[in-house]
Amino acid sequence: MTSSFEIIETTWGELVSVKQGRYVSKDRLFSVRSAENPTPTVGANGILGFVGNASYSQRVPLVTCRGSNCGLIQYPNEPVWVNNNAMALNAGSQQDNDFIYYLALNTRFDDVTSGSAQPQITAGPLKSKTVKVPERKHWRAIAATLGALDDKIDSNRRQRALFRTLGKARYESAILSESRTVPLSDVTVSIARGVAPKYTDDDPTAPYVVNQRCIRDGWVSLQLARRMSDRKVKVEKRASGGDILVNSTGTGTLGRVARWHAGDVFVDGHVSVVKPDPTCVPPTTLAYSLLNRESDIEELATGSTGQTELSAARLAELLVRLPTCQSALALESDLIAIENRCHQLAAEIQRLAALRDTLLPELLSGRIRVPAEGFTP
Repeated sequence: MTSSFEIIETTWGELVSVKQGRYVSKDRLFSVRSAENPTPTVGANGILGFVGNASYSQRVPLVTCRGSNCGLIQYPNEPVWVNNNAMALNAGSQQDNDFIYYLALNTRFDDVTSGSAQPQITAGPLKSKTVKVPERKHWRAIAATLGALDDKIDSNRRQRALFRTLGKARYESAILSESRTVPLSDVTVSIARGVAPKYTDDDPTAPYVVNQRCIRDGWVSLQLARRMSDRKVKVEKRASGGDILVNSTGTGTLGRVARWHAGDVFVDGHVSVVKPDPTCVPPTTLAYSLLNRESDIEELATGSTGQTELSAARLAELLVRLPTCQSALALESDLIAIENRCHQLAAEIQRLAALRDTLLPELLSGRIRVPAEGFTP
């Protein structure tokens, strides 16, 4: 027999303990995790550093309460110190917190966000905000179902990172015995900045344009890409499969490198497109020679702090260490296989995330029911 499914209207203050985090002084915050400071400090958007103790003994969902990311939901995978730019939504037990995380993901917080220059969410309005939830007896099954999908997504991400690490190890091994060092300009067809786009974000059929936020941790993601009006541009200003993208503007982002893997895509003017010359070096091998060079590339920038720029001419001067031609050909085959597997995993991550996002409102509303033990994908 299917159990009843009742939706209850309550407030966030009645549902969870809402508590803003506390500021950590710079002398207590360390950039590297250690035995003395093992606990991540989480603020408006991720880890800020490490401290000695956690705010809570268990994982707790967080909502960003200050800055441009107001309303962002985070759920760190371990106990953390909560910075004053985030609020904890603590339901008491770990299992209940798992459900609250998904409930918060399905909630918009615009109506309790105030301020334009400096958006913020304060505890009072958040506690008073109404929310509709299923009876508690359904929480565990809903969280288990969505959690199974997230666990698979996390597993795929770890596998993807391991494959990339394997590729880097193969590259380092190939240059260890014998290598050559040349300026980047000697092994490329062109190095050029992208285009100044005319954005058409309201048109879902318009082509994507990659920006600096799309390039992180050696990968390109179109999730943060915008749309632009299609137009003809010089071939060197548009990325093709196998090209290398380098962030070229601003402290903190300048120097990030990623390999583009698909078809042609527009790139904005803050990103440089590096087109390998396959007659001089296999393209994937050249990409791997640049993946760990962020700090070296950053040193090539000119300009004042916060306004740094990397010109194509300066990037062309970067010295790259490459395997000998014979070794590079053998290495290229291995690296292509590794990258193909990485992109298969990325595609599966997207499919699983889309399934989770589709299921989320359906499970919370009761339009789709799951057994008490949840669902395993």
